[in-house]
Amino acid sequence: MSFTILGRKSSANVQKVHWICLEAKIDFITKNIGGKYGGHDTDEFKKLNPNGTIPVLIDQDFILYESNSIIKYISNKYNFLIAKDNVIAATINQWMDWSSLVLGIVCANLTAHSMLLPVEKRDSKIVSESQNKLKDIFDILNLQFEKNNFLLGDSLCLADIPIGCWINRTQILKIDMSRHSFLTKWFDRLQDREAFKRAVVNAPLPPN
Repeated sequence: MSFTILGRKSSANVQKVHWICLEAKIDFITKNIGGKYGGHDTDEFKKLNPNGTIPVLIDQDFILYESNSIIKYISNKYNFLIAKDNVIAATINQWMDWSSLVLGIVCANLTAHSMLLPVEKRDSKIVSESQNKLKDIFDILNLQFEKNNFLLGDSLCLADIPIGCWINRTQILKIDMSRHSFLTKWFDRLQDREAFKRAVVNAPLPPN
């Protein structure tokens, strides 16, 4: 039986879930919620997620929200991209937390003030600060990918997924990463993956 994923396809957080499902060849159904589709602030939706945010995963009678928790659940349920030992698992969790608390917040702020908010509500200072923060973030990632083809080795790991979705967002926003050659080569490797192209690169642009 397939999952149901609630959330609009242009959301980087929703794209994480689509990507892992496509990589693992798991059937899923998407229902567009949030953004121009609305529906995230209804009483019905808030019974599923009281925060009113996307994505939400429905797996029969099990409901789960928060995108990184969802992809961990899918990974564990289908024994897909499972860490080999506790050290690797902890390091994956570290990078997944970082992807949300550092990279994701910067990208979300930049997206909001570059694309999503009405022009009169956009703050150029937030745009500039976010762009500067991304330079430091790119430095961190470039150093990591100097050592590895993927985040923690020669093959895709679970933490590559959220980071890949947010780095794709920086490219939609036309943030230059040409000076970060190892980061660029990693992103090129992701774009060679059919699942990444379908779920992330070819997804509608925000706010669609």
